[in-house]
Amino acid sequence: MKKIFILFSVLASFLSARVTFAQSASSFHMTADTVWATPVGSGVDVNDNIVVTATDSVTILWKVIASDFPADWVGHAGGTSNGTGICDLNLCYPMYSLWPATGNMQCKYPVGSGDYHFQSSISTFSAVSAGTHYVTIRLQNQAVPTDTAYATFIITKNWPAGVGNIDHNNANIQLYPNPASNEVNLVYEGLSDVKTIAVYNLIGKVMSVYRVNGTSANLDLENVPSGIYFARLMNAQGDVLATRKFAKQ
Repeated sequence: MKKIFILFSVLASFLSARVTFAQSASSFHMTADTVWATPVGSGVDVNDNIVVTATDSVTILWKVIASDFPADWVGHAGGTSNGTGICDLNLCYPMYSLWPATGNMQCKYPVGSGDYHFQSSISTFSAVSAGTHYVTIRLQNQAVPTDTAYATFIITKNWPAGVGNIDHNNANIQLYPNPASNEVNLVYEGLSDVKTIAVYNLIGKVMSVYRVNGTSANLDLENVPSGIYFARLMNAQGDVLATRKFAKQ
């Protein structure tokens, strides 16, 4: 009788472990953890779709949990919103309603891939400050709050011609190796206020954006195709302090 009880206990523990595992399996994910974009022309829509892998639809709760958007990017209800906001499968929400504080938004997603994107028309407003900034969203399965995903949108607004550039291109900046392979190093001891380094291709598309501290940085280029690129060193206001050209093999 004792052996039967022990066997039952072991079996019960095993079944409990299987149930726990099944409940913790992810029911959805984002297409990418991080996406980049530079609004041009009339604006930009940056997609990072929600992919539901469960056998049934999932109700997603989502909210902005971090952002360094300046006030003129966020906009406000009583004035120009700059078209900046985040859209789920049902609705679009202006950024001023999502940040700095708000409750969860809610949207039901069917099995498969469903629309989720950042939108902005800040490129059409010359009065809106230039720079590179981010917004991070947490998304949760309403039925299983521990089933979460995160999405970060990194957006660059280019500066008008002749504005927002500070001529430090003669500063003692070292970039190596050049040509680069999977990484490139930058040393900029004369520029202590560098906060962001953005890598652009020859037609001005942002390939990668790096948040940096100190006077040197190591840039991971593993996901950057071979070609010719420009590394732009920028301060916290988005002013370009220096630009260096390099090749990726």
